[in-house]
Amino acid sequence: METTWSHPIPVSRAAWLRIGDGALEAAQSGVSTLHRLWGRWQASRRRAAEFRALRELSPSVLRDIGVTPEWFNEAQRRCDQHHTTRDIFLRSL
Repeated sequence: METTWSHPIPVSRAAWLRIGDGALEAAQSGVSTLHRLWGRWQASRRRAAEFRALRELSPSVLRDIGVTPEWFNEAQRRCDQHHTTRDIFLRSL
């Protein structure tokens, strides 16, 4: 006498579950990519702001903090140009 119930044992998940998992993984991948891109953009903006602030320092401060000669010369040129423009404007009054 045989009383076993025979039914198939599923060896893989249902197709709709696999599709759902794939969609979820794709969404998570997209979110992580956006997060990574946002972080890179913020870092580049921060670096640009730091360089902009560094360019605005006076040549003597730049020399004191030990920047490269190119940065120092650029700051000196900008300072000289500002003084020249101001002198021309004051002489024209």
